[in-house]
Amino acid sequence: MTEQRRKVIDASRVDLSGVTLATVVALAYRVPQDQVVAPDWTTQQRFDIQATLPPGSSKDQVPEMMQALLAERFKLAIHHDQKEEPVYALTVGKDGPKFHESVAGSADGPDCTGGVHKICHKTTMQDLVDMLVLPYRGRMGTGWAIDRFVLDQTGLKGTYDFAFDYGYSRPLEGPNTDVDLFTAFDAVRPLGLKLEPTKRVDDIVVIDHVERVPTGN
Repeated sequence: MTEQRRKVIDASRVDLSGVTLATVVALAYRVPQDQVVAPDWTTQQRFDIQATLPPGSSKDQVPEMMQALLAERFKLAIHHDQKEEPVYALTVGKDGPKFHESVAGSADGPDCTGGVHKICHKTTMQDLVDMLVLPYRGRMGTGWAIDRFVLDQTGLKGTYDFAFDYGYSRPLEGPNTDVDLFTAFDAVRPLGLKLEPTKRVDDIVVIDHVERVPTGN
């Protein structure tokens, strides 16, 4: 194990340093880590994993090769299950989006700058979704952050320029609560978008067996 964490995955090699086994399983089975049901130690103990891929391999083949490596070295055995969970769907309001597609050839972006008030250039709807759920993923900002994941169901496939506010207008200091709060619902409403509660069914990877100590090369 090493203190420095590194992740390199391409068509020729896999080089993972300081990663948990749960992270590797998530990469191998193409699911977010919170969709891996695993023993607690797999989210704590860290490993270095290096593998050279056969000539002619493509990056798309890496997950299946990682599955084989986990089965061989860690004796990993899993099964798939399904879990229904509440989520929000990001959709377009009845009056349509209130922002414009990015100008082709513009030198700006793609980026979103700013703290609470973000100004975005050449930004996709999935980028917006990722920014909305970032506090949820980090389990930060409880009390104001969105409480579940968001699915992009806008049907908007381009890149766009827009601005939005999300979070506290300035840090809370002591008992001073004279600040503005912009929730995720507040953030998308001026854009002509809305968040609607719905449900999704997730593929869950359940670890049935895994060894703590991998076999050697």
